[in-house]
Amino acid sequence: MKVEKIKKIFLLMGYVLIACAFMLWLELGYFFTLLIILVPPTVINFIWLKDSRFKITIFSIITVILFAPPIEISARLADVWNVQTMFPQFLGLVSVENMIFAFINFFWILVFYEYFIDGDRGKIISKRFKYIVALFCLLSVLTYSLYVYNQDIVTLNYFQIAFIILIIPAVAIFSKKPKLLKKTILPTLFFALVFFVYELVALKIGNWWWPGDYWLTFTVWGEIFPVDDIIIWYFLSTPVLIGGYEFFVDDWK
Repeated sequence: MKVEKIKKIFLLMGYVLIACAFMLWLELGYFFTLLIILVPPTVINFIWLKDSRFKITIFSIITVILFAPPIEISARLADVWNVQTMFPQFLGLVSVENMIFAFINFFWILVFYEYFIDGDRGKIISKRFKYIVALFCLLSVLTYSLYVYNQDIVTLNYFQIAFIILIIPAVAIFSKKPKLLKKTILPTLFFALVFFVYELVALKIGNWWWPGDYWLTFTVWGEIFPVDDIIIWYFLSTPVLIGGYEFFVDDWK
């Protein structure tokens, strides 16, 4: 990697750390922490892109509309997490803030990956894209139908959610393309640090919290912080997101 890009990585991380310190002082609501801490570096990283802007944007929008709400419903029904919100919630469970956060989680990771790792190659969206859209539609229809029929069926804890949407896809993707896993290392480590620092700030100022039962926890600021969150979100979700993007949207290389 060129020195210029290494400097840009430190620039992005530096901004996040400074913004987090600033938000600890201001103690604003969840919506504003998103706008101040995560939106600016995401936009800056996106501006650096050239050829991959459209396909990442389309994939991220579709994912946050069709995929994120069903997962949020299942997790919230099980009290996996809860958040501070200033807007009405869809079904009393899905907050606007968490959907913004989900979009950033999809969008910035893929922007970072394309620019720093994959070389920002090609504008063409894979013909397999229609299959991931179909899978997301199936997930949405199934979740909403079961929610109306019997909410207990779609009430899933951290491990159950991870097994369905992360572990099974990870095995399928990386068993076919093990070399791809190496390309996910830097984005995984970078965003593990970004989101860990961000979550510490969010927990401290009451933007979100974990009220459920977990495999293993430790205490930060006098509040529960689940190890499940670290393992599943930091170290599983980023590689699977990148792997899924490569297979269904990009060139699978």
